[in-house]
Amino acid sequence: MPTRRSGNKPKFGDSERYDRIAHNLRNGAWAVIVPALIVAAFFWNSPDAAIPSVVVRAFLIYAFVLLVMRLAGKRTLAEMSTFDLVVILIISEAIQPAMTADDTRMTTAVLLVLTILATDAMLGLVKERSQTANRLLDDIPTVLVKEGKLRREAMARERIEEDDILEAAREKLGLDSLDQIRFALLERTGGISIIPWPTESTPRAR
Repeated sequence: MPTRRSGNKPKFGDSERYDRIAHNLRNGAWAVIVPALIVAAFFWNSPDAAIPSVVVRAFLIYAFVLLVMRLAGKRTLAEMSTFDLVVILIISEAIQPAMTADDTRMTTAVLLVLTILATDAMLGLVKERSQTANRLLDDIPTVLVKEGKLRREAMARERIEEDDILEAAREKLGLDSLDQIRFALLERTGGISIIPWPTESTPRAR
């Protein structure tokens, strides 16, 4: 029977116990960081900015970019063309001055990063506790093919072509025709999931 080496300590995630410890540490850290950010929102300002509070600026920019990406649709998040990449780069350059307001202090940078991460973490908690908020922020899967039939209206809303569905079917399952697909769904992440017909039930087999 192999003996356990005393020098090998378990890492976080190796067991439920240590995973709980890591979770509690994260929650404890946010319990300190969030009140500190609220205090900083009132006392850590940039005098030359239209909105002096660096924390408020970071929060508003985060909310604005989230709204814009949400309006762009699920498919935009999955596949990024050259034009989409250019847009993302321009957006990042455009919002940088608004967030920093030419404030190059290291503490300001730290506050910006913490505000963005804290906002993201709080939205995660909201989505976890509210199904309505979850749907508003992350949307729901869209059915593109139902029982082997294309749903053209849904495809048009999501800017999906038949070729996109077939490409996903080839990549994920090796299917080469539409009549092998029973369901296709555009997931919340922008990827396309394919559910094939059972082999004996495909239109081709019948």
